[in-house]
Amino acid sequence: MEKSTVLATIKKIEKLIDENSGDTGRLEHIVDFLKKKKPLYNTDRIYLESKINSKIIFEEEKQIKKESESEQITKLIKSGKGDPGRLEHIQTMLKKQKNLYKSDKQYLERNFGVKIIQEQKEEIKIEKIENKSRRVMPKGWKPIEPNQKLEKISEKIKIEEKEIMEQKKNSEKIDEQKNQLNKLMEERKNNAEKLREERQSIEAKINDERTLIQKQTKLTETINLQKKELSKVKDERAKILKKIDVEKEFISKELEVQKNQLIQAQDEQAKIESEVNAEKLKLAKMAEEQKKRLSEQSKMVKEINDKQIELEKTKKEYEEIISQVNAEKQEIKLAEELKKEIKIIEKDLNNSVKERLKVSKIILKEKNNIKNRTKKEKIEAKKQEKAKKQIIKEEKKFEILERKRKKIDEKIKAKNQKLKEKQDKINKEIDKKDKILKKMSKQKKVIKK
Repeated sequence: MEKSTVLATIKKIEKLIDENSGDTGRLEHIVDFLKKKKPLYNTDRIYLESKINSKIIFEEEKQIKKESESEQITKLIKSGKGDPGRLEHIQTMLKKQKNLYKSDKQYLERNFGVKIIQEQKEEIKIEKIENKSRRVMPKGWKPIEPNQKLEKISEKIKIEEKEIMEQKKNSEKIDEQKNQLNKLMEERKNNAEKLREERQSIEAKINDERTLIQKQTKLTETINLQKKELSKVKDERAKILKKIDVEKEFISKELEVQKNQLIQAQDEQAKIESEVNAEKLKLAKMAEEQKKRLSEQSKMVKEINDKQIELEKTKKEYEEIISQVNAEKQEIKLAEELKKEIKIIEKDLNNSVKERLKVSKIILKEKNNIKNRTKKEKIEAKKQEKAKKQIIKEEKKFEILERKRKKIDEKIKAKNQKLKEKQDKINKEIDKKDKILKKMSKQKKVIKK
């Protein structure tokens, strides 16, 4: 549980009231109690703590101790304020519990803001003692006469009157002393003003002197610091010169190593470029050979297509001849049926038969030729298929070679990029080291100066 003060709790309760969370009437009642610094009921306190999730701390009012009048006057005497003789007289009067003069009260009020309130002493009342009832007194008791009592009282009155007269005389003396005091006070004030003026002028002079002394001390301190810095700068210069020499040697060694690396990288690049060029030439030759082969194969394919067209034409002619032969067979059948009826036309038929026999022989020869041609064409087709397969294989090989060539080109590019990056890095490092050397040389020149 967090702890919170009364003011913080009031703010939290006001927030809860604004948000309209919880019993607003009860919360307002609690706020009113807290503002009036009244103690809360136990139930209200428990409810509030559960709402706020914090314990309320009530600040106890500090009891201000009231100083007595005599203590205040002793403080004034110790501090050296006012007239010490007059203040001591007032203190003695207060200790004896005597009434102060109005002038003393006004003096304390005006100068120090100390109010003294005194109660006036009651007048002494003389009461007559009457013996209302007679009582038995012890042996040897004698009654005191009233005249003796009156004498004692009159003596006391005379003593008091004498004291009053003395007090009057003292008061007159005090008034004279007061007048003298006032005159002395005015003189003291004038003297104090003069002293203040002189004091201010002396203080101004002292401040000027102090500022001058401070400036001088600062100057001496700055001079000492500059001397120390000079000695430090000298030491640092010696250290820097040593470092520059060491770094020069180190940089020169590094430059030599990097130059050797550059030369090696250039040689490697030249070798790689020569290898790449040789591979490119080989690939170009292979591509030309493959192009020639492809052109020859395309010519072969064209010839095969022409031959196929001729074959199709011969097939069509053969089919036409077969159709004619079939028609003639039908005619022969009709002729055999009509042999008996047509004997006159036998001779013509025989001639036609002979001619047809010749034609059949020619057809047979042509059939044999066609068979031979078909066989040849089949062989050529097989050869073409083999050539196609070879072309496909060569195309695949060509693709593989092209892939290899691409990979080699990519590797060469990557190597070239790496070499360029290395060269750029080496150049940057060389530039940096050149800059460092230039700075070092400038610093050396400045130090020498």
